[in-house]
Amino acid sequence: MATLLPQIKEKFENIINESDEKFKDANYDESIFLLEEAWNLIPSPKGLYSEESYHLVKDIIDTCFIKNDFKKAKEWADKIFLTGFDRIDSGDKEFISGRVAFELGDLETAKEFFRIASDKSEGRCFGSPKKAKYLKFFKATRV
Repeated sequence: MATLLPQIKEKFENIINESDEKFKDANYDESIFLLEEAWNLIPSPKGLYSEESYHLVKDIIDTCFIKNDFKKAKEWADKIFLTGFDRIDSGDKEFISGRVAFELGDLETAKEFFRIASDKSEGRCFGSPKKAKYLKFFKATRV
């Protein structure tokens, strides 16, 4: 796993902290803007910077869900596969992409992402009560 150079890491963390403050103030657009700025600081290939890149993209997608901005969430769901190369592959990326596809009404894509996520996680990806609607959909499509 690569690590950010100290001068980049400091700037990256300052931007993330600023984004967190904007998020706490419910200024979601500004929070996302800052996260995008931080994304641009990560050298390519960004997936080598495993934790930074994965959590940054996940945070953007989660914030897009709060805003119900699923088109923007889709842009970032496409990028999540470019992140976290060293992470254990438990289907998180596919589950996130499945949620985005589901919310956009692309149910065939959602079904396939959920199938992969379920296989990789042995069903644990649906564990949270917040994910009940996705589990209900997934079970209904398996009949």
